[in-house]
Amino acid sequence: MGKREVTVDQAAECLSLLVIASGMPRTAASIARQLGLSGTRETQRRHVRAIIDHLRAGGCKVVGGSCGYWLTDDEKTWRDYLDSRQIGAKAVLGVTGQRKRESVRHSSGQKPLFGSGGRCGRSN
Repeated sequence: MGKREVTVDQAAECLSLLVIASGMPRTAASIARQLGLSGTRETQRRHVRAIIDHLRAGGCKVVGGSCGYWLTDDEKTWRDYLDSRQIGAKAVLGVTGQRKRESVRHSSGQKPLFGSGGRCGRSN
């Protein structure tokens, strides 16, 4: 799937929504609704994430968390957010590397890559 196209109008309207919220988190769902984005909930969420990435690339300090997105002008909050993203990425890479090594050693091949769950639609 390709990168989402972000229009200048979408970015400007999203930024306006975040400014109006004045530091209070806005969920991806509420941003998508306000912007009139179509598609499934997941498609809307991805589009909002692309807009947020676009704003960040333009220098906006948009912090994201489990409660939503918000703007900050506090340098410590921004730095802490960036540090937490870096730590999270390293953790994901570590787990992925560990599972890859286990899959090489495991007789069933890729099973450890996807956890120890069921057999996804296959009967015994």
